[in-house]
Amino acid sequence: MDPIQVLGRKDVRRELQFEGENIAGQLLVKKTLAEERYARGMSKTAKKHYINRKDCPVKNHFLGLPKWSRDESVRAFDTYLWSQHQKDEMDKQLMEWFKARVNELMAGRNIDLIDDIDHVKGNDDSHGFTLKNYIEYLAKQLN
Repeated sequence: MDPIQVLGRKDVRRELQFEGENIAGQLLVKKTLAEERYARGMSKTAKKHYINRKDCPVKNHFLGLPKWSRDESVRAFDTYLWSQHQKDEMDKQLMEWFKARVNELMAGRNIDLIDDIDHVKGNDDSHGFTLKNYIEYLAKQLN
């Protein structure tokens, strides 16, 4: 199961199977029942983070701009985040949020990044995929 999943408000956590290890380094283990796959050391309950609420530091501020579609705002957020990383100008509150998610991941917690749309169908639907990639990137840097 993917330890970090991007979901809409009505989506449920999906079980995915990896080959070898996942990003945080836990080995996959299969139980005897086909539906019960889990990563050793990962918690069964996922910590939910609502990523588009007004008080969330990782909110996509490009959403709702005039004449911008949702996928344009998601791409703009992706460009913004990675450019901030390259310039080493990440906002302190934003970096603390990411460090907390990396610590959760490395401690064996599943993370659900929940956007405020009903269903996430693809990478252009939510900036949560950018957040997921950045958390995984930071986790790899620690290894």
